[in-house]
Amino acid sequence: METLDKAQQIERLYAIPPIYEWELIVNSDSNRTKVAYGFFLGLNLIGWITLFFLQDNTGLIVAGMFTFMAVIMSLWYRYLVSADKRHYYAINKYGMYSTSEQIIPEIAYTIVRRSAWVGCAICVFAAIFIGPIAFVGAGGAALMSFTMTNFRSVPYKNQCLFDGYAKLLNFREEDYTLCSHNSMAGCKLIIPQEKLVPIIEVIKQYNDTFEEEFMDIYKDAKFQARPIILEIVR
Repeated sequence: METLDKAQQIERLYAIPPIYEWELIVNSDSNRTKVAYGFFLGLNLIGWITLFFLQDNTGLIVAGMFTFMAVIMSLWYRYLVSADKRHYYAINKYGMYSTSEQIIPEIAYTIVRRSAWVGCAICVFAAIFIGPIAFVGAGGAALMSFTMTNFRSVPYKNQCLFDGYAKLLNFREEDYTLCSHNSMAGCKLIIPQEKLVPIIEVIKQYNDTFEEEFMDIYKDAKFQARPIILEIVR
């Protein structure tokens, strides 16, 4: 029998229909609203501090630039970077694979890219017409704006190949990682409580050895951005 290399095994994994599958819509960051407010207040604070020390047209322009970036960055983080995600998981006899993608209309990406170009133009204008003091804020703002000019959704894929041994690590409620001998990094999973037993039974069916382990890695964490299941699609 021909031996397949890892790339061929992964290709085969995705080609075979699933034995068991589930799909979720998830809020991947329970602290996303707080972080968005932090962006908004922090950038506004820098702008108004600048205006306090430069009480002229220069300070007003710099403060306005930071206010503009505060609005853009807070909305960018809350509704784009930390948007709800659609997670799809599938198991067959060769392993498990998953795909995840943010739920964002394409028009939103178009608006962000065009707004970013406007932000770049404002930063360049400030640097040219105000002088070196503008680089205090314009440099960082321009860097963020240029980064956002190519902002788009990129689906993320992950997989775990079965090799006779499977280990399911549980880090906290509904947060798991499935590992095998050849995939120790594992495949990260979000498993609703009602689907846990049938998923384990399917994994056991295709592995000689199956283990479960609870690892409380978040015990001492002060701020936990945990995922929250919003909808079980199937």
